Amino acid sequence: MLLENLAYPEVEDYLKEKDIILIPIGSVEQHSPYGLMGTDFIAAESIARSVGDSMGILVAPTLAYGVSPHHMAFKGTITLNPSTLIEVISDIVRSLITHEFKRIIFINGHGGNINTLKTTFQRLKAEKLPGYIDVISWYDSSAVRQICQDIFGDGEGRHATPGEVSITKYLRPSEFAAKASDEATLNKPKYYWPLSSVEMKTVFPDGRMESAPWLATEEFGGRIAAVAVAGLEKKLTEIMNLELVNASAG
Repeated sequence: MLLENLAYPEVEDYLKEKDIILIPIGSVEQHSPYGLMGTDFIAAESIARSVGDSMGILVAPTLAYGVSPHHMAFKGTITLNPSTLIEVISDIVRSLITHEFKRIIFINGHGGNINTLKTTFQRLKAEKLPGYIDVISWYDSSAVRQICQDIFGDGEGRHATPGEVSITKYLRPSEFAAKASDEATLNKPKYYWPLSSVEMKTVFPDGRMESAPWLATEEFGGRIAAVAVAGLEKKLTEIMNLELVNASAG
């Protein structure tokens, strides 16, 4: 169910049956010595595509880049300015609405994107664009939080978490041969937010935020991903059953 693999008549046929599309979005940013730069978009893409397959929902190409300025002191991070992401998201949504998609759902893997996405949706609604536009972070359900708490306890933390690292280990196990694996100190510093890139590296020198990514395993990743997919299926079923406002009603 990938948009990139369809010809336009197939999209026309899909729209005769359904009006929903998923757009995975993440970031390219450091995830400590233990994790992949692409962690956020890799996880979001895989989970969105799994849900798309199971529910017969079309999935658009992944937006790999996000808003990550606080990670720029770590080599390899690539960030978009929030204003840039606003324009990109706006153009994508306007395009899809033009084609009569009416439920446009971003499946998010990076917390730094959320404020920008929600601001974008507010601006688009101010233009009187019709339909349901939303962002769902795969990791933000009570079930995902619970399984990560059950497995990792206080080691789950806030960034470069063993939960997200486990999912990427499950998806790309061969990429971890040269990554850090030894146990390190689990620090819980007091800090304010947001942080500049310099402040971020000062407070969290190796990029971990209160997390223990050395606890990550492929097996845990498969379990967490399955819970995330199940939660999204339930949420998307509710969205698909929601009666939309008739845009011509007033």
